[in-house]
Amino acid sequence: MRILIVDDHTLFRRGFSLLLQRLYPETEIEEASDLADALAVVGRVPVDLILLDLAMPGTEGFAGLEQLRDLQPGAAIVIVSAINDADRIREALERGARGYVIKTINDAALKHALSLVLSGETYVPAELLQERPLKGFAAREGADNPLAHLTDRQRDVLGLLMTGQSNKEIARDLGLLESTVKAHIKVILNKLSVANRTQAAMVATTLGLQPARPVQGS
Repeated sequence: MRILIVDDHTLFRRGFSLLLQRLYPETEIEEASDLADALAVVGRVPVDLILLDLAMPGTEGFAGLEQLRDLQPGAAIVIVSAINDADRIREALERGARGYVIKTINDAALKHALSLVLSGETYVPAELLQERPLKGFAAREGADNPLAHLTDRQRDVLGLLMTGQSNKEIARDLGLLESTVKAHIKVILNKLSVANRTQAAMVATTLGLQPARPVQGS
């Protein structure tokens, strides 16, 4: 696996590189101090994961994210930022980022987030799920609420999905097979009329479902 760190602060970049080498010993780490360097790297070698700081000199808005995504669409891009703003996080995800982590994140939470992304899923910070409802949905009661059409087990799965857990972690907490969890999630997406886990979590929050409490130590 190859990870590219894109950040203009040398100390942060080097420190983050050491942390990633500890979390993923077999990983090859590439570093870039600006967007031009990052584009050169992804144009030269395949990259599995890009950790990108949006606030770098010479870049504006989400242009860097979009250029890297277009140049190497197979790479998962996670925004690593000091800015904890729900609108910014939401827009990054809408523009193709597979996750958004704050630079103050602890080692365990970072590994969880990156593992989720590397497994093909999207990491959504809990702050975003709790901050604001998803546009186009309003709190509803009774039969008009899509949550009313979920079984108790599907609610259990959705509640854990809202905390950012992977299918494997949900299966472990609920004592289910991972394939069973995947089947439940497929039904949940259909009943909520959404396309992915991220949207399901946002809709569930808007409709008033509380995130489940993961099993201690999971």
